[in-house]
Amino acid sequence: MTTHVPDTAARTRSRASLLLVFALFAAPVVLAWLLFFVFPDWVPTSTVNNGTLIKPVRPLPAFALTTVSGDSVDAGFLQGKWTFIYLHQGACDRDCVEQLYKVRQVRLTQGKNIDRLQRLMLWDAAGVDEAARNELQQHFPGQVIALLPANGNGLVPVFNVDGKPPLVAERIYLVDPVGNLMMMYAPGDEPRGMVKDLERLLKYSGLG
Repeated sequence: MTTHVPDTAARTRSRASLLLVFALFAAPVVLAWLLFFVFPDWVPTSTVNNGTLIKPVRPLPAFALTTVSGDSVDAGFLQGKWTFIYLHQGACDRDCVEQLYKVRQVRLTQGKNIDRLQRLMLWDAAGVDEAARNELQQHFPGQVIALLPANGNGLVPVFNVDGKPPLVAERIYLVDPVGNLMMMYAPGDEPRGMVKDLERLLKYSGLG
C-alpha cells in the first residue's frame, strides 16, 4: 500500500497565492478606510473637472429640427461625437456671439481630435429676421444652428438643471457620444478649463 505524502512546498505556494489574491481585493477597501478614518486630510475636496457635472446624466429626447441653412437635424446628429450645445433666445447679441466664438476656439485646440467634436446651437429665433439668421450662420460656418419651434420641441426642459431658464442662461452644455447631457459651463467659465476637460475626456473615453 502506497501512502500519499502531501507536497509541503506546493501547499505553501497555494496558500501564498490565496493570500496575494485576498490582498489585491482587500487593498482598495483598506486604503479607503485609512483615507476616511485615519488620514481624512488626504481626501480631495474637489473634483478635477472644470465644468459642472450633471448627475445623473440626462438622455436627450428625440427631436427633429430645421437649421438656418434649411437642412434637417435630429437626435441622430448626437450619436458618435461629443457635442457642445448652446441655447439662445432672440437676437444673437454680444454675449451670444462670445459664447459661439468660445466654443469654436475650444474645439480648434483639440488638434487631431477635432473631428470627435461638433457644435450645435438651439435657437429660439422668433422675431429675428431671415437676414440676421443668415448673417450669423455666415459668421460661424461650421456651426450647426437649429431653429426651435415655439414649444421648444421637448428639448429645452432637459437643459433646466437648477431652475434657471436654459434659453437665457447663456450656458454651454456638453453631450456625450450616445446623446446624454453630462456637463455644463457657466458664461464666465474660462475656455482653458473647458479645454482641459475635453483633453481628459477624449484621452480616456473610447467613445466618439
